[in-house]
Amino acid sequence: MAVANNPYSRFVQFAKIALPLLALGLLSTMFLFSKSVDIEGAIPIFEGAEEIAREQSLAAPKFSGVTSDGSTITVTAESAKPDLTNPRRLSAKNVMADIETQGGTQFMVLSDDALYDGTTDTLDLMGRVRITTSTGYQLNTDALVADLAVTGLVSPGMVTGTGPAGTLEAGAMELSGENGSQVLVFKQGVKLIYDPKD
Repeated sequence: MAVANNPYSRFVQFAKIALPLLALGLLSTMFLFSKSVDIEGAIPIFEGAEEIAREQSLAAPKFSGVTSDGSTITVTAESAKPDLTNPRRLSAKNVMADIETQGGTQFMVLSDDALYDGTTDTLDLMGRVRITTSTGYQLNTDALVADLAVTGLVSPGMVTGTGPAGTLEAGAMELSGENGSQVLVFKQGVKLIYDPKD
């Protein structure tokens, strides 16, 4: 009983009850008088986040495959971006397409821009399109459509360049022929300046 009459012991007993009640009172007062917080204003929003999501791109993409008629195709690009309205479409920059037929003929195509459509399995090359073949052609055009399902190249517009026979110009061009024996066919006002070799 001597311990209970000790002033320090009585203070401790009092503090065990009073201090929790005081803390509870302070907390309730804090919540009663706190101001409403503007959540949107309190969290900083990065203004470019939406643009980054919209401008997502692939760096140095590469695609390889074999067509139904046996040609091997490799397509590389500096960058590519998906079409947000159609996930099966991609736009690409600085594109190189390497096509080798079963017969061993190689077509190297370079372009500034390209659009790949997975629904039709075609690659629309545009801008400055340059075509080099293992048979000796070096050609330039503004647009070229490459069929990646069946070996095919079609240029619907003007084609200029050089070939084994000399300098040529044509209103259109396409790759035609059976498996392994495809040849370039020039159409619509073909002009050829013959340049005999030594």
